[in-house]
Amino acid sequence: MELISKIHDNRINAVNILFEMSIEEYYLLSTEILTKNKFQRRRVKSSSTVYSLLKEDLVVGCIIPPIVLAISDKEFKDNSNLKQERYNDYIQEKQDKLIILDGLQRTFTIRDLYKELNDSEDSSRLENLKNQKLRIEIYFGMSKTDILYRMLTLNTGQTPMSMRHQIEILYSDYLEKDLDGVLLIMESDEKSPSNPSEYKFKDIVEGFNSYLDRDYLPIDRSTVLENIKSLDKLSSESKSQKDDLFLSYLKAFDKFINILSCKSSGWIFDDNTLETELSTSPFGKDIIGLFRKPQVMTGFGSAIGKLIDFNALESIDDVLVLIDDINLSEIEDNAIGVNNGFNNYITKLDLIRKTATKIGNDQRLFFHYLFRELFDKKGDAYLNFDRSVDEAYSMYIRKTQ
Repeated sequence: MELISKIHDNRINAVNILFEMSIEEYYLLSTEILTKNKFQRRRVKSSSTVYSLLKEDLVVGCIIPPIVLAISDKEFKDNSNLKQERYNDYIQEKQDKLIILDGLQRTFTIRDLYKELNDSEDSSRLENLKNQKLRIEIYFGMSKTDILYRMLTLNTGQTPMSMRHQIEILYSDYLEKDLDGVLLIMESDEKSPSNPSEYKFKDIVEGFNSYLDRDYLPIDRSTVLENIKSLDKLSSESKSQKDDLFLSYLKAFDKFINILSCKSSGWIFDDNTLETELSTSPFGKDIIGLFRKPQVMTGFGSAIGKLIDFNALESIDDVLVLIDDINLSEIEDNAIGVNNGFNNYITKLDLIRKTATKIGNDQRLFFHYLFRELFDKKGDAYLNFDRSVDEAYSMYIRKTQ
């Protein structure tokens, strides 16, 4: 691996270094990237003909565009006197923090060809491929938000990264915190929450974003770009304060579900207890199913944020105390009756489904009003779940019809 040039990127305050290395060196390096970095994008199953042609080009020694990598390490300090050996050592030390910004599909194609030639025992062509040179750009000194910014603004023409993956990278530092028994599951884990206090990371982040923005609507691409700027601003504040805010949201929502589960004594949906037949399957069939959804999380976050703005709450930590006093009398006193509070909740959501133009957004609006009514000490439904459902539905109807 040979250092060719070094340029400073003023936008993200990072150094970009161009290296020349053999395909064999990059094959070994990319193995570490693809197996160890949990935030690396996955393979796109498309354009097989194009990549088949690329293999043929590589065999005859075609020069391909540079592959761009980054090391997620904001603490890196560049020094004009650093020797190439120090960069080489640093790359080896930080392999678990390397990520491919541009050239992922080229990387997979190179790896496929390498393996095919190795399996075919065509030693001559394999040696030629191993020794062929690649240009590799590596950004040093980037934070995860810098990395996402580069991915979103510079990589044109490629299959876009999923929104879930973008959000996970943006907020990934929180995964390194002690979450007091809560497990956050990422897209790359390829599993779904199956136990209490398990949540999809992206869903929790959407809820937290709704708290920060006081907006129940889901995150879109432009929101992610705006959040990069927001996180840059937040980073100038106390880091512990920012971390505490995220953890407070997470703990409050997790406690809300657990308290309702405890107070409802293992409530399970029974369609025989409904007064009217549902138009489709119920929103959920147990407490986890009723509330562990992104629509609920965003409504929860935006409502608490608004109540703080209205001085009805001092902080999100107030909710942690209030949750203990939520009244589920309808559920407790009439656990299998037609007036069951959760049946009322399910029925109202079914009515919304029948009339909504955008079901997810309309549900988010309903939940926004539900939690505002539930935690507003000046309201008639304060800490009463069933009344809050009725008030929220009335507010939803006035807002949308």
